[in-house]
Parts: sequence; C-alpha cells; structure tokens
Amino acid sequence: MTGGLVRQALSPHPLGRLDPPPPGALTGRTALVLNGTAALRASVADAVRALGGEVRDDAGAPVDVVVDLALCGTGGEDWRTAMRRTVEALRAVYGDWAGEAVAGRLRYLAVTSLGGTMGLADHPDALPLSGAWAGLAKTLPREFPVCAVRVVDLGPVGDPGEALVAELLADGPLEVGVRGDRRWTILPRAADADGAEIAVAPTDVLLITGGGRGIGFEFALDVARRTGCEVVVSGRGALPGPEEGWAAADDGRFEELVKAAYRDRADPLPVVRARVRRMRETREVVANLARARAVGARVRYEVCDVTDAASVSALVASAGPRLAFVVHNAGVDAPTRLANKTPEQVLDVIAVKVDGFSHVLAALGDRPLKALCAVGSLTGRYGGMVGQVDYAAANEGLARLAMWAGHRLPYPVKSLSWPTWDGLGLITNLEAAARYMRPISVEAGLAAWRSELTRAGSGEIGFLSDIGAVTPGQLAGLVVPSDWENRASLLTRRFLLGTVTAHEPGRLFDTAHRLGAGWAAFLDDVRTGGAPGVPVSVALEYLLAGAEWLAPPIGPVAVAAAEDLWAWPAGLAVPHGSCVLGRRARVVGTSDRWRVRVELLRAGQPVAGAVVVFGPRPEPRWSPAPAASPRRSAAGYRWRPYAVDVGPWRAGDGGWTTSVRPSRPADLVVRTDPPEFRLPVGHLEAALAVSRAREGAARWRADRLDLHGEGPGAAARDVTASGDDYLVTGDGGVPLISVSGSRWVPA
Repeated sequence: MTGGLVRQALSPHPLGRLDPPPPGALTGRTALVLNGTAALRASVADAVRALGGEVRDDAGAPVDVVVDLALCGTGGEDWRTAMRRTVEALRAVYGDWAGEAVAGRLRYLAVTSLGGTMGLADHPDALPLSGAWAGLAKTLPREFPVCAVRVVDLGPVGDPGEALVAELLADGPLEVGVRGDRRWTILPRAADADGAEIAVAPTDVLLITGGGRGIGFEFALDVARRTGCEVVVSGRGALPGPEEGWAAADDGRFEELVKAAYRDRADPLPVVRARVRRMRETREVVANLARARAVGARVRYEVCDVTDAASVSALVASAGPRLAFVVHNAGVDAPTRLANKTPEQVLDVIAVKVDGFSHVLAALGDRPLKALCAVGSLTGRYGGMVGQVDYAAANEGLARLAMWAGHRLPYPVKSLSWPTWDGLGLITNLEAAARYMRPISVEAGLAAWRSELTRAGSGEIGFLSDIGAVTPGQLAGLVVPSDWENRASLLTRRFLLGTVTAHEPGRLFDTAHRLGAGWAAFLDDVRTGGAPGVPVSVALEYLLAGAEWLAPPIGPVAVAAAEDLWAWPAGLAVPHGSCVLGRRARVVGTSDRWRVRVELLRAGQPVAGAVVVFGPRPEPRWSPAPAASPRRSAAGYRWRPYAVDVGPWRAGDGGWTTSVRPSRPADLVVRTDPPEFRLPVGHLEAALAVSRAREGAARWRADRLDLHGEGPGAAARDVTASGDDYLVTGDGGVPLISVSGSRWVPA
C-alpha cells in the first residue's frame, strides 16, 4: 500500500459449473447476434431458439438481448470494423433500452477471445484487442440502467452457442472465462511490488507518449529530477514559434485574446471552441517544459500522432540507442452519452490507446528495453462513468493487449490501471469522478508509479482508493477479495441491494428482498403478537440503503436524516420462516433539499416508510427535558430478552441514560461476511421499547432520525432519553444518531 492506495494484482479464480437454463428461458425475447464468424453466430442462434427465443440480424429491429461476438473466431478481423457494428447496433436500440425502467428484459453479452483465461495465461490464438468489448460492456449500465451485462472470454468448448447462452442467463461475476468444462473469473488481490529492482541510470532515456501534460508530465518531471535520465515526451501538436504571442502571453492577456476570438469569430462556434482548447493545452505543455528547465531536468518534447505507425516509428528512433524505458501514456476522453457519439468518434478514442500501443510494439522491434509500461484506467476494469463507454473500452483493450505482450516479450510489461488523480488527467468533471472513487493524491500516484517502473514483473496492476458510486449490476457482479480495505462496506451495500426490479436514475429504484430464517437471525429476535419478524431498526436500515441509490447528482450525496418515519410490526411479522419484502424508492423533493420517499411493502401493502434527506450531517437537536423513568411501552412488540443487552436506566442532567451492548453483525445475520449496519440496532430497539405508547398502539412513528457520526452501528455505546427524544452516543459521548418524537400510535 502506498499513500492510502491498494495495489491490486489479478489472478484466476475457479467457478462451479452452471446448471442448464430452464426450458423456455428466452420465450418472448428477441436476440440480436452480431460480429464473430457466420458459424459461431449460427451456433448462438440455435441455442437461443432452443430456449424459445427469436433471432434477428437487423440492428434496427426491436431486440431484448444482444450477443456480441466481437472478434471471436475471426482470427484477427480489424477491430474497427467489428466495433463499428457494435456501436451502430447499440445506437439503434438506444431509445428503447435507455427508456426501460423495469428490470429483467434487457441483456448484453460481450465475448472476448483470449483463450478462456481472460488474458491471465498465454494462448497462441488469443485476440487481445477483443478486450475492448469487456470495458464497453461493463460501462453500458451507465447508459442502460436495467440492462444486465456480462463478459465471457470464450476458449475451446464443445458447443460455443450453448455455453454462451447459459452464461448470458446466469447470475454471478460480471466477467467469466470458459475453457472446456472449466469456468473462471478474475480475482483482484492486494499485493506489494516485489519483483527484482530495475535501476534507472542517468544515461538512460525514458520515452513517454502523450507525456506533455497531466499525470504523464508529472511523472516525466519526477523521474528526470530523481534519476538525472533524459525523458522524451510527445504530443500531437507542434509547439508555437515566437511569432505566436498567445503562447507566451500572461494569463490575463491570454484570456483577453480568447474573448476576442469568440467575439470576432469568422468560423462556427464549435471550431473556435476547439481551437481555444488546443491553445490552452499547448500553453500547458510550454509551461511544463519551462518548469523542467527551471529545475535542470532533461525533458524533451517531440511531435507524434500515436495512431500513425510512421509517426510512432520516428518518435522511437528519436530516442536514440540509449532508450531503456517506454511508457504509453497517450489517451483521449470525450465523455458524452453513446446516443450523441458517432461510430467514428468512438473508434478514435479507442485507437489512441490500442493502436498507439500496437504501433509502439512494432516500432520497438527487438530493442532490449528495461521495461515497457501501458497507462490505463480503472474504467476498463470496473466500468466508467456516464458517457465513457469508449474510454473504458480503450483502457480495457489496452490492458489485455499489454498482458498479451507481457507473455511474449523478454522484459517486463505492465499495464497500470489508475483511479482519478486529484486535479490531473483526462477527467472532465473531477467532482463527478470523485463520487465513483476517491481521487488519489499526486504524491501517492507518483510514488506508486516509480515503484512499478523500477520493479520487474508483468501483468495488469490496479490502484484502488475507496470505491463510491457503482451501478447495481456492477455491485452485484463485483468480485470482492478478502484483503480489500473497504470490503465490509461493499459487502454491506450488496447485502442491502436485493434484486432490482425497476430503476430510473434520479427518479425511482425498486427492489425485492427474500428474507429467510436460515440466515436472517434477526427474524428470531423480536416478537409481534407472538410471531417472529423484522425488527423496526433493521427495516429502517433497508429504507436508508434504498434511498442511497437515488442520491442527488451534484452536491452532498450522504444521507443526513430521515423524516416521517413509521413501521407496522404486524406487517413485518414472519410467522412461517421466510418472506419477500419489496422496497420502493421515489425522489420527492429536489428544490431546497434532495429527498427520497422509501417504503417497504408486503404483498404490495406498505409496512414501513420514511422520507430520507441528503445533505450535511446536522448537529444534534437536543434539549433535555424532565421525564419520568423510562418504562417498557405497552405496544405488542417485544425483543427477546437475550437479544438486546440493556443496562439499568440512570438519571442525569441530560435525561435518563442506559448502556447497551452493541449488536454484533454475526448475531443478526448468519453469513461468512455479515453486513455491518450503520444503525445501532440494539440501541434503537432499546429506545423503541420505552417510547410512549397510546392505548391500542400498533405502529411506531417518529418525526425525525438524524445521523451525526460516521461508521457502523457497532460504535454506539449509550442511549439517553428525554421525553420522546433519544440520543445514541459512542465513546466519549460523541453523538451518533438522534431520534425525535418517537412514539407508538394506533394503526
């Protein structure tokens, strides 16, 4: 771990065999099968029809399923031709698929061709550029929220069509390799860089494509200063001459020139905007080279278009015979929804990464390098943001290509998959990117990069910080290693996710949750009219978790409070050992505060609800008031005595206080990795037990629940009661949660 980063290596992990899909599993559905060979398309079509589905080859006709064979079986068809078909097909279904809110109908299967081991092992017939389809597939849920996606790396199998359709309909990891009768997935694991040291000498030359700006230049400058070596960076545009005064103008004068360019334009606005963008980028390169000269670092700039093989060959030749390290860092990102991208725009984004690296390999030939590095992004491994299907495809294609090269070249070849760097790189909207994964500091990134360049080893290396906003499908299919730092948080989110039944981002989110006494130990902890059931506190946990999938698109995204809370214990009763709860979430307020109304339902009837509020965590609204000693309420809702360990209530200046043993996750849920609820279950139930009850009380209500602290409910220690208000505190009296107006009322 470097500066809070987790270094992640990849290894294969075996999976069990799949059960055959049930007969008629595709009845009423229409599948589009594209790319690949005619024989392979026919095999898939036969398998679809055998399960009751229809098959079409017209991308303009309505379809429910797309099986994209990419380059599979082609022996190396030009990736551009196949990717163009993919983009055209997805644009054709875009209106239908993007507008679908009900889950279950739409599926997209991408098929890669790396021998069935996803590039982790060498296979002579591997087609590494097919990896681009894996990155595209993992980002599609950003465009089509209820589309189930899956990536299958197809090796030699008896019936490829049957194997692919079985994977299409299966649950489990997002990415699976199939070879013979074996199935695998990719397991990321934390691992230190432990290869043999590689020295960087002052006589060495380091070549970085696209290294004139952003993280590439920061790395170039860092290495040049620390080692004294010469660094060659590149960019598409030539540097301006002295006659172009805008390049040397100070910032104030430059902005005046920009305003004049817009005001006096003779060209269309998009042309002027692109020209200004290029001028800004060029000024950044000029300023960076001046920084290098000021500190005596040997950094040289060369013009190169990495998508042109001759240009790359000339760049490599310019590095001379002392070339020892090469870093392919060039990349472009043009985030906008797929419906607004032409196929050529998508291809251009991918080409910079994959064609650029292929041209570097060709230009290097048999030069004896010390190391070769490809710079990618976690958008390829885990999927990108909205509008990044092409950028994710580019980075995953690059990662697979680098793995393929690493199996063949005599020197180390690494692909580095980065999260967002704080304030650097190709990210257009840093605030939005930060919601997907916490940005890393420049210092931590440079330290990790230096370590990789100077250590032997090949393969894809990822660097993770805290994972934030993933799609439901990504979360459900994410392989979570046992050594991930935020493993508990991710597994808790997955546990509370349930099965998505409808989703429209920014508007609605519906799920179903099957609870069973075999694992839900909390069902045996309460009694309503003598029957076991879901504790009110656990119901509240499900309500808060449902609202989080409708967090505001900008601004504070944390749950701050819940208002108008209620629960009907009789509706939460589970007398027969299992039940299915529905969860319905709807955005109901966006003007001054982002609010989401969430309900739990039993057979369509609401049994609990709240309005969840997003924003900054509030300070406790606590005004101690004289009150009688708390007594157990008269409501017919009881915790079994051994489940909640509540000490005696003691009087004090702030009200009546009791100590409660924190509820352990394993006491609530019987799983290897039980969820760590944020709400202190035992403490809330202690408050419910002594809340005021009116005659005939059957429902619990509260005006408001405020979240004050971070972390799971296990941090709670005491509960203080003052009238109908309750405050839960942790060590040292730190406020964690407060409940206002808690009472039991008639149904």
